[in-house]
Amino acid sequence: MPLSPRPHSLALRSFVIAVCAALLGSGVLLAAQPALAQQTAAASTSSNDASAAASESPALAAPLPSKPAPVVSPLLPGYVPPTLVSTDAPPPLVWKWARFSTGNYLITGVGAALTLTAAIVNPRAQHSLSGGLWFDESVRNALRVDTLPNRYIFRDASDVGLSLMVSWPFVADALTTAWWYRGSREAAQEMALIDLETLAVSGAIQGVTNVLVSRERPYGRDCGSDQLPSDSIDCANSIHYRSFFSGHSSFSFTSAALICIHHFKNELLGAPWDALSCAGGYAVATTTATFRVMSDVHYASDVLTGALMGTIVGYGVPLLHYSRRGASATTLAGVQLHLVPQPGGLGVLGVF
Repeated sequence: MPLSPRPHSLALRSFVIAVCAALLGSGVLLAAQPALAQQTAAASTSSNDASAAASESPALAAPLPSKPAPVVSPLLPGYVPPTLVSTDAPPPLVWKWARFSTGNYLITGVGAALTLTAAIVNPRAQHSLSGGLWFDESVRNALRVDTLPNRYIFRDASDVGLSLMVSWPFVADALTTAWWYRGSREAAQEMALIDLETLAVSGAIQGVTNVLVSRERPYGRDCGSDQLPSDSIDCANSIHYRSFFSGHSSFSFTSAALICIHHFKNELLGAPWDALSCAGGYAVATTTATFRVMSDVHYASDVLTGALMGTIVGYGVPLLHYSRRGASATTLAGVQLHLVPQPGGLGVLGVF
C-alpha cells in the first residue's frame, strides 16, 4: 500500500520548538510566584509577632548589642542586587578582518541562483552511476533500518539535524554570541555574510553535481514492490535520481566547519568552549549524515563525498576572508590597534 506524501516544513517545526521554549520559560516564572508570596508572607508574620512580644515584656524592649545586618534574601520585596554587570564579562568583540566586498556579494548571488536552479531542474535521463560502489552495499546492509515506516523516522530526524546545523552559524554564533554576548553588530553581520556565501557555494556545487550525475537512490531498486509502489512520491518524483552526493551531509559539514573557524579565529567564547562548540557541530553533522544511510536515502559514498566537499568549502571560503586584515587596523610595534566605540566617543583597543 503506498504511503501518502507527508508535508515536511522545517521552518514550521523550528517555530513550534521556539514557542514551546517560550511557554516553558513562562511556566517556570509562574511556578516561582507562589513560593515568593509564601516567603514574603512568612517574613511579614514573623515581624508582627516580634513587635507584639516586645510590647508585652519591657525587658525584651531593652536595646540589644549591635550585630551585623542580616543579608536580605533576593526573594523578599525591595531587594536590590549589588550589581547588574558581571565582573567576568568578556571584552567587546572587534572585527579585525576585511569586510564583505562587492565581489563576495556577486559570488553569493550566483551560488544561490545555481542552488535554486539545480533544485528545480530534473536530473539527467542518462545516469552516470547506478548501484553501490566498493563498500556501499556492505554498509547499506549493516546500517539500513528494517522497515519503511522506521526509515521515514530516521529521514525526518536527519531533516531536523540539517535544520539545526544550517541555522547554528547564524543564530547561535553570529546573532547570539557575536552580537548579544560580545556586543559587536559589525562582527555578527560579517560572520552571517560569510556563512551565507559559504553555504551558497556549497549548495551550488552539490546541486549541479546532483543533476549531472543523476544517481539512483538506494531504495530505487525496491520501487514497484508491495511496500514501495512505483507511483509513490519517492519513486515517481525527481528525487528518485538525486543520490550523489548527499546535500544533507554537504550542508551539515559545511556548517560544522563554519562553526569551528568562526570560534577559533574570533575566540567567541574562549577555551574550552570554542573547542567544544566545534566538536558539537561535527557530532551533529556526523549523526545527520549517518541517518541518511540508515533511512536508505543515500549510499555511504554519497555521504562521505558530501562530508569531504562540505568540509573543504566550509573552511576554504571563510579562510579567504580571514586571511585579509581590515583596513581600519593599524600595526604599531607588533600590536594591532583598532577604534572601538565608547560612551561619548571612540577608544583605541590594542590586540597583541
